[in-house]
Amino acid sequence: MSQFNQQRGVGLIEVLVAVLLLSVAVLGFSALQLRAISATNESLVRTQAMSILRGLAENMRANSAKIDTYQTIINNPSSVTDISLSSCRAITDNCTATQVAVKESKAAVTKLTEYGISVMMTTCPGTAGFSEVKCIVAAWDDTQAAMGTGAQACANADGTYKSGSTCIIIEAY
Repeated sequence: MSQFNQQRGVGLIEVLVAVLLLSVAVLGFSALQLRAISATNESLVRTQAMSILRGLAENMRANSAKIDTYQTIINNPSSVTDISLSSCRAITDNCTATQVAVKESKAAVTKLTEYGISVMMTTCPGTAGFSEVKCIVAAWDDTQAAMGTGAQACANADGTYKSGSTCIIIEAY
């Protein structure tokens, strides 16, 4: 009978150790699940931004004479009121190239804003002068749609992405 008294409480300790190991495993799995959800959301926003910017870049190629108009509207969407669009309700109407550029730019910026994505267009680093290429920068979360020295900027002044930034840069010409 004395041997039975020495084993008292051992079963309870085994159960507590098993519960501790199970809870550690569940916590690890939960952290992994949260990271997977975060990666999925990042992928969705990146895909939405990429799709809209690719379409915009294609429109800019088709209307390349008005690339400066695209840049003006993308960087300052509120300036649309300065340009008369009354005779051009749909892009299929008899719109001027400027009106088409304004409508396409405004539509892209509006859609990106709905997704919580900010956008900016600038001359790509190293392309000023002869063959000027424009960079369209789209950013979300805490990243700013900018290239430069700012702490939250998408890329450095030379166009390289900053570590940890949540953004994409597309060239348009």
